[in-house]
Amino acid sequence: MNALRRQFFFAYGVIGSVMPLMSVFLWKEAGFGLLMIGVATALTNVPMLVSPALITLLADRNVDSRRILAVAFLVSIAVLSLMYAIPVLWVRLVLFLFHGLAFVAMIPLQDGFYFSYAESRRVAGAPVKPYPSVRVWGTIGFILPSLIIYFLLQNGASTGRILLCAVGFGLAALVNSFSLPRLTVSVLEPITEGAAGKRKLPTSEALSRLFSPRARFLCLGLAFGYMAAVAYYSFISIYFREVIGIEERFIGLVINIGVAIEIVFTLYMPRLQAVLRLKGIMVVGLICMATRMILLAAFPSIWMAVAVQVVHGMEVLALFVAPVMFLDRLAGDRFRNSIQGVFTMTIGGVSRIVGALLAGLVAAQGLHLLLFYAAGLATIAMVIILFKFRRIPAPGEEGDDDGY
Repeated sequence: MNALRRQFFFAYGVIGSVMPLMSVFLWKEAGFGLLMIGVATALTNVPMLVSPALITLLADRNVDSRRILAVAFLVSIAVLSLMYAIPVLWVRLVLFLFHGLAFVAMIPLQDGFYFSYAESRRVAGAPVKPYPSVRVWGTIGFILPSLIIYFLLQNGASTGRILLCAVGFGLAALVNSFSLPRLTVSVLEPITEGAAGKRKLPTSEALSRLFSPRARFLCLGLAFGYMAAVAYYSFISIYFREVIGIEERFIGLVINIGVAIEIVFTLYMPRLQAVLRLKGIMVVGLICMATRMILLAAFPSIWMAVAVQVVHGMEVLALFVAPVMFLDRLAGDRFRNSIQGVFTMTIGGVSRIVGALLAGLVAAQGLHLLLFYAAGLATIAMVIILFKFRRIPAPGEEGDDDGY
């Protein structure tokens, strides 16, 4: 389990190196307008339409997940290194697409790896740490790069140095992947289809579960939630820089105030879940998401930028932790990895691409307007999940009720 915690830590360290300042890099050093940043963000999410489902399918077809992780991180490291070495914008964008092709599947694959490991431990009667207590190490890993980047960007240094930080964390993740436990594959009786008894692909089974009546409104609500998230995260660093006036080297630190508080929310998630259940966590988190965007748009100041970070943790639980746990409730042993990858492809990928393009169009009309627009999307997501989504019970719970 320690190796799995480290894997989350290093993988999210790569994301934390690049994500907070990528839009500032495109805006300040590459000369991109706001519309073009939206287009670039959409392009970097295109790999989500292919690689998550493919890589998690390989994992469910008994290809060693540890080796898949190692190869993907190796590709990511090579691409990020070339991006730093070749300061040509269009080349960097093309390379970033290849980075995405390798990397966007890593998070669902790691999630699937955890749930497969946890299930094998449960079957063996051995104890296993709950998902939030492992996922929290990803949160910690996301924070550390901003502390490093603060020093890398001293004296007006190029924001391109964020790529060096990402390479360092990628190398650590590559090395650590060889220390992960080998999973004991346990395949249940094959699911038959009609009299022929044909075995379905894990991807096909995962798709049918995702779009079943039990999950379709969860997926629809999350699609709007991810559109809101991509609008916010694609432009918030530019909003901080151009509207509020925060220096580049401090932007990551401000953002990571919320990520630090997120650690507390994640560790206390089991207690929150006992009170609100997973559905309630999602509803409250989406309300927090809409509220902080409205406050930032209405009161653009450094103090408000810091204050609204308090609710960041609930937003993350709503969009990135609770949904993963719901998906595992839908999964069977034959497609425990694939359901994470297919969800990332169909819901995460499509909504992020469409959301980034629309966000670029709205941002070009005004960054304040963009925040109100994103708050509207988050509100729609909350209403769908609150009123249309019927909670998926955990194994051993009775019934499928309308409660949280």
